[in-house]
Amino acid sequence: MKKKKTKSKAQHRNMTPDLPQNIIPVGERVFEDKNIYIHQKVYEQIHKFSANKTENEHGGILVGRVLNEMGKENTIIEGFIEAKYNTATPTTLTFTHETWEYFHSEIGKRFKDKKIVGWIHTHPDFGIFLSENDKFIQQNFFTDANQVAYVVDPIRNDEGFFFWIDDKLERCPGFYLFDRNGAKIRNNPWQNEETIDAVSNKKSGGGYIFKVFTVLAMAILLLIIMKQSTEINKLKHEIDNMKNVINNQGMLFQQFFMPGVNETTPDTETDQNTENNSPRNNTVPDTETEQNNDNQVENGQTDNNRGGTL
Repeated sequence: MKKKKTKSKAQHRNMTPDLPQNIIPVGERVFEDKNIYIHQKVYEQIHKFSANKTENEHGGILVGRVLNEMGKENTIIEGFIEAKYNTATPTTLTFTHETWEYFHSEIGKRFKDKKIVGWIHTHPDFGIFLSENDKFIQQNFFTDANQVAYVVDPIRNDEGFFFWIDDKLERCPGFYLFDRNGAKIRNNPWQNEETIDAVSNKKSGGGYIFKVFTVLAMAILLLIIMKQSTEINKLKHEIDNMKNVINNQGMLFQQFFMPGVNETTPDTETDQNTENNSPRNNTVPDTETEQNNDNQVENGQTDNNRGGTL
């Protein structure tokens, strides 16, 4: 009976796996003839590495393999090697000869069946782009058509890949996170607890201090609101008092300067005097005066008669 040939564990380890199947997309779909895949553990390792690198630029190289499948050239990132012995400033990163020697030494120890597929560096609070120095590094040390540049901003929580398209460096609109089949992949890998703690500690000086500061800020805000509420109630009370004063002054003004009774009640004595001084009363004849006038007329006539007889 023929024995079935079985492959050893070493042979299984050395087998080149197919294109990753357990994946989630990050960003937009890539319509070019290239795709980028990065293992979830490598992705988290890079974010943990860059979380507290917020002063100078830091970086390293990406190792993995390239697989032509489904009409695309797929760069598959399966490892990360931190750059040692480099020189860095807040805006530049330089790999020295000692740095490259360290890279090749680590590849020989840990990633014998992998090759360099790109590099990664941080842009602390500068955003995602390739500076002229970054382009120089890519054009002189990562010239292979499938070698990528990966930029991470640990302060803004932003990231992006750049790849070669028609001999030009273009930003890749999206990439894929992958892991072994059946493994759970985080929907938002930025929400790694260690990454969050590291970034929060850098920004606030420590998680405990940040919490204390938050509580104090909320207490101060509450006191301000309470004080404003007291001032508003006091203002309302003063307005009500002013309304009462205005109403009382209005009543006094009406009482002393606009008396309603004097306007409607006639002055009896004045009306009687007016009535006595009216022309109607002036037409009443004075009987005594008329009698005297009659007597004078009669006497005049007598005198005239007397004069006529003389």
